[in-house]
Amino acid sequence: MASLSCSHISARQPAHSLPSFARYLNKVFRWRDLIQSVRDARHHPAIPPQAVFQAVFHAFVFRLPSFHQLEADLAEPALQQWIGAPRGFRDDVLRYSLCGFDLDALQQMLVQVNRRLKRNKAFEPGRVQGRIVAALDGIETLSSYHRCCDSCLQRRVHTKDEHGQPVERIQYYHRAVGCQIVSGPVKALLALEWLRPGEGEDTAALRLLARLPLLYGSPFFDLLLLDSLYAQAPVLRLAGRVGWDLVITLKQEARDLYQSATRLFQSRPPDDQWSEPRDTGTVAVQLWDTEGLPFSQDFPQAVRVVQAEEQLTQPHRCGDARTTETSAHRWIWITTLATRSFPARQVWHCGHARWKIENNGWNDLTQNWAFKHGFLHACKHRPNQASASGPPQPTPNRGLAAVALILCLAFVLCSAFALLHSKIFRRYHLTLLEVGRQLYRSLWRLQPPARAPTVAPHR
Repeated sequence: MASLSCSHISARQPAHSLPSFARYLNKVFRWRDLIQSVRDARHHPAIPPQAVFQAVFHAFVFRLPSFHQLEADLAEPALQQWIGAPRGFRDDVLRYSLCGFDLDALQQMLVQVNRRLKRNKAFEPGRVQGRIVAALDGIETLSSYHRCCDSCLQRRVHTKDEHGQPVERIQYYHRAVGCQIVSGPVKALLALEWLRPGEGEDTAALRLLARLPLLYGSPFFDLLLLDSLYAQAPVLRLAGRVGWDLVITLKQEARDLYQSATRLFQSRPPDDQWSEPRDTGTVAVQLWDTEGLPFSQDFPQAVRVVQAEEQLTQPHRCGDARTTETSAHRWIWITTLATRSFPARQVWHCGHARWKIENNGWNDLTQNWAFKHGFLHACKHRPNQASASGPPQPTPNRGLAAVALILCLAFVLCSAFALLHSKIFRRYHLTLLEVGRQLYRSLWRLQPPARAPTVAPHR
């Protein structure tokens, strides 16, 4: 009887529906108006680019694993009606259209969504000392030994052949730098910048940071968390012009700033120390804090340096015996935050919060959103565009970047729908993956439009 009652209760549990998701998008973000700006490079297409965009967007919302699964679902009248397609179409239409998508229109859609979230106070709950916190990091989206395109990066990889002999092979890959809000409940992705052949990640990151004020019109966030790769004078100059404060992890032990700080801290006791739980164990922290150290000889701007020495104690099980293991960690951060308004303990919390972009950003996109699937990489089926020097030429392949931006839109909007709007999500403690599955199942409960039967003409 208990199992029957439990199954009866679960059967009565309400679920998310696609119409409620659409009403939320239209009411809060004016979704119908936003998608009208979508354009591609095709001439007089039978399937409008808005329908192609809606198909790919809902494929990510439903967490479909590939375009082949989407192609099978596009044969159903329910999905055709929902995305506004006049008929079903195959994945070759998706590829042909997406390779010529207008990236500026997609980026502006993402900007408008994030602006609306900020205007609706979506980032307020996670402010740190009144500041909205963002983090910037890089990710490799795909790699291949065989397929390549004009925008591919190259590296030499030492591996073994089928006989076990060491060989050197050229590997082609794509890498991007992204900026994400990490302080609020909705971890909104603000923009992506792709690495170009022959340049480093720091160059693409600087280009992205310079582009963010142009996209959002103001310092959209207040505090930026960066890895040690970006501890460079151009980054500090740009942040000073825009008005961002910085917290940068410092790992280069050969730098004069690193050595000066460690020598200074060795000669005095810690400024603060405490213990707190972490995961299944505890961490004991000692903090040192100082101001006025020059960043470098070429750029002698005074910066603040915070050092943390941590003793992390965690329980371990070895057979039937339980033991504890203690590991030591040292962290050093440089920051432009003032000591009076931002204590060292807050800098320590912010320095570790940078890992949220790994757990709630790249890892989530990789494991649950197929971000590393390599959509449309090296696709040769592309529309032609007029060329001044001769016959029409294929448009540059923008498919990978277009799919990545659509995925960012789906990621942000699904998170906002579940975390900010849905009572079902909060009451029944659902996962975001289950929300996507419920939306997908609700699609097939929609009634397709009634179509009059075709009548054979009289002879």
